[in-house]
Amino acid sequence: MSAMEQSRFTLRIHPLVMAKMKYIAETNGRSVNKEIEQILKWVIDDFENKRGRIHIDEEDQPGFRGTKTNKEQLRRLEEQAQLRNRPISSALFRIK
Repeated sequence: MSAMEQSRFTLRIHPLVMAKMKYIAETNGRSVNKEIEQILKWVIDDFENKRGRIHIDEEDQPGFRGTKTNKEQLRRLEEQAQLRNRPISSALFRIK
């Protein structure tokens, strides 16, 4: 993600769940981190499909503060998502 900063989050997880996540991630050709991120994106997409887009204030978006380029990029992503009649998460996270 070049335009946006990545957030860090420490996750405490049961060893059995972690072992199963490693298996799933390996099967899908991802790291466990990327597998968990993909699952979270699916949850966001599902939520937004059912309840509508989640609006986040600019101040709460680390990669978007005061940068014209990033604001323009977000606007284009929103337009693309609207054209496809999909939530913005699908454009931001390239969910198919």
